[in-house]
Amino acid sequence: MGLGAAQSVQNAGKSGQISIVSVDGIQAALQAVKAGTLSGTVSQYPYAEGQLAVQACMKAVAKQAIPPRVVAPRAMPMIESGRVAVVGSINIDHVVRTNRFPAPGETVLGNEVSVGVGGKGANQAVAAALSGAQVSMFARVGCDAEGELALRRLAERGVDTSGVLAVPEVATGTAWITVTSSDNTIVVVPGGNARWDQAPGADRFAEVLGTAAVTVTQLEVPMDVIERAAASAGGTFILNAAPARELAQPVLSNCDVLVVNEHELRVVTGNRSDSVEQAHAALIRRGVGAVVTTLGAAGAVFTDVHGTETLAAFPAEVVDTTGAGDAFTGALAARLAVQASLAEAVRWGTAAGSLAVRRAGAQESLPDLTDVRFLLEGEAPR
Repeated sequence: MGLGAAQSVQNAGKSGQISIVSVDGIQAALQAVKAGTLSGTVSQYPYAEGQLAVQACMKAVAKQAIPPRVVAPRAMPMIESGRVAVVGSINIDHVVRTNRFPAPGETVLGNEVSVGVGGKGANQAVAAALSGAQVSMFARVGCDAEGELALRRLAERGVDTSGVLAVPEVATGTAWITVTSSDNTIVVVPGGNARWDQAPGADRFAEVLGTAAVTVTQLEVPMDVIERAAASAGGTFILNAAPARELAQPVLSNCDVLVVNEHELRVVTGNRSDSVEQAHAALIRRGVGAVVTTLGAAGAVFTDVHGTETLAAFPAEVVDTTGAGDAFTGALAARLAVQASLAEAVRWGTAAGSLAVRRAGAQESLPDLTDVRFLLEGEAPR
């Protein structure tokens, strides 16, 4: 809606006269246009209704009559917001798009290249913020321009970055991503993500994690950081076991929700012959509270104390799968932070993942709360 509001103002050449604040349940305030003599506050309405609201404000400035109703009846109520702490990686993503992956020793031509902010931790933090959560990020970057760019972009998306510290004489992490029309491969160079013990300063780690409703982490940071996060978490502890590796028993025992894809599930269990349901049961026996496995176009399957359930995916025309898993985990965390059931949270995650694959990029593809709710309620996202 903030974009619709800003566009209306720009189209009318009034950018210096009106200030619009949009909350949409995502951020405490998103200032779309700075200024002047009139301040209008519009919240929790989609793009088109934002345009209508601003047009009404502009007519007031011009002393024109205001229509008696400017907000469409499909506007949605404000959604509650929970606190999520994300402990994870921040990378600069270098993305190459091509028609197919090269075979070993082969060179293929790419179609385009782009550079953006990523890392599973950063992506999930943004996804949770866009899904309505109040998000605090804990990470390490280098003392370089890339680290400054990453912090700026996260702050712009409503993520608290006071827990992100810069490591001297180390580069910010990088990811090298190759994307085809149906899949992607990623090589990560950790940089600052691997140097948690070398960052000067204090990050209030235990204090924030102890009071957050949900703590989320991944496997792109050192294992001792993950163990510390699990021990410090005062609420639900979610581990997204990516990149895949086998996990020690103490980590599994502290895991309230384990999120994996099918490949990661096989690696974590060390058994490639079990079905998804059998692998889930094995992890539950090892002390994991609940297991969620994403199945791509087939949806997701989850197991908790109530049993195993499969949720179908939402149909989507796939453009780029890079951000789908992080969109899923961020939305899942945001819903669990407001005490939603695991089934509801997985449904939200599935919707967010479906929307993410329809757009190119990692963070650029992440959907906001309005789009997810429209999809869940059967309306076309904007």
